[in-house]
Amino acid sequence: MRLQQAGLTLVELMVVVAVMAVIAAIAYPLYTTQSQKARRADAKIALETLALAQERFYTINGSYAATLSSLQVSTALQGGNSDEGYYTVAANVTNAGQAFTATATVDSGDAQASDSTNCGSFTIDQLGTKTYTGSASNCW
Repeated sequence: MRLQQAGLTLVELMVVVAVMAVIAAIAYPLYTTQSQKARRADAKIALETLALAQERFYTINGSYAATLSSLQVSTALQGGNSDEGYYTVAANVTNAGQAFTATATVDSGDAQASDSTNCGSFTIDQLGTKTYTGSASNCW
């Protein structure tokens, strides 16, 4: 009577490891790209929040706010950071307080920094014009 072996052979185990390596090599870059796209919402939300706050300030005072701390926004935005912390936010007021430009730039020290070549910074102005820097075709 012959005894049957239970378990995996070394060849079967190596095939499983090779398949898992191929799946990981394909899945990880896709996951990273999708995570970066999702984090871009942090910049978009921050800029649209700043634009709305600037318009409120303009309605009350007749000019745009020169500093972020003058606006009714979150403390993170008042401090120059997006709410999730992936972007640095700044506002520039020109034309004697009658125009503004708000910019969100990728923070260089975090997970979103590798997205700086695709969508490095986002900008919105008092007219609602949205622009970005980078090589991607559709950041906004």
